[in-house]
Amino acid sequence: MTPAPRRPRIVHVITRLIVGGAQTSVVSLCEGLNADFDVYVVSGPQTGPEGSLHRRAAETVPLTVVESLRREISPRWDPVAVHSLRRVLRRLDADIVHTHSSKAGIVGRLAAAPLRARVVHTVHGWGHTPADSRLRRTVFIALERLAARHCDALVAVSEDNRQEGIRHHIGLPNLYRVIPEVVELQPLDPDFSASRERARATLGIDQAGEVVGWVGRFVVQKDPETLSEALVSLLLARAEAQAVLIGDGPHRAQVEQVVRGAGIEDRVRFTGVVHDARALMPAFDVLLHPSRWEGQPIVIQEALAERVPVVAAKTSGTEELIEPGRTGYIVAPRMPDELTRAATAVLDTPALSAPLSEDSLDGVRKTHGRSLVLDRYRELYYSLLGELE
Repeated sequence: MTPAPRRPRIVHVITRLIVGGAQTSVVSLCEGLNADFDVYVVSGPQTGPEGSLHRRAAETVPLTVVESLRREISPRWDPVAVHSLRRVLRRLDADIVHTHSSKAGIVGRLAAAPLRARVVHTVHGWGHTPADSRLRRTVFIALERLAARHCDALVAVSEDNRQEGIRHHIGLPNLYRVIPEVVELQPLDPDFSASRERARATLGIDQAGEVVGWVGRFVVQKDPETLSEALVSLLLARAEAQAVLIGDGPHRAQVEQVVRGAGIEDRVRFTGVVHDARALMPAFDVLLHPSRWEGQPIVIQEALAERVPVVAAKTSGTEELIEPGRTGYIVAPRMPDELTRAATAVLDTPALSAPLSEDSLDGVRKTHGRSLVLDRYRELYYSLLGELE
């Protein structure tokens, strides 16, 4: 009997599998294309208070943990990680090495450089951020330029990310493709009323009152200071409103302290890490997303999918997702007063009340729908595999 032909092997490399946007998108991509390719994931060992996706990934595809792959720049561990990754990639006989996140992207592309595999890197947001020192930004940009030389395709999750890479001379412009994050944009339950009732019952909050929501990690990137100030202003101005904050992280205590200081702690629910936060989003009347920087905010896509309006700070990708006045508003980063005013406008505008209309969501579904994104990756992989033949 003739053996079945060997399927193409795609090996995804990511720094860590915490519960975060890039990590969730990678696992969703593996789940979506596992029927077409032999898919593997290689990750570092680090987790955090945000929660871990190791179990979910391992339930879908073979998962290899490389102990030396760490998030922080390390003269001790990084050369070890390059050699360890190279051994893993050779053992798996990868046809395509697909790296994700800045650190794994740099280490993974260097590891794959001498191999026969084609190399793809997805930019889920650049590693150099507004919070970094000039030296750190300079180093990361230089490393990205170096790594881009060992790459057959650069995928930006938003046009803003693509433009930033080109502006910093990271890779040739013709290497870039824009492919959004992998998110299902159809609601988990078509019946919004039932999903709202269920979500509010799970959270133990009033079925009738206004609910302001937030989902994410309590880290500098997500701007907990602006979130805290806006929440206090909103809840003091709207005596019946409640807030639900889903997630965890090192700055959670800071937000809790501000809430207690304002005397609104009985109206703010901190849930900690929730396995499926999206299922609770229908409880919200508006989602706040005051990030300082992003690649493309998956939480915004999920909220819109669940027909909840969003007020977000302007970061990479937000203008591609939110249609101001129809699905929410976009405000300047680090401006709590603007965030408060925009959230107030959503809560006071019947046309923006959850559930959002199907018509208002047509645009984002046509450009960012899950099947469309999977098709684009499928086409990219097959085009690169054709070059191997």
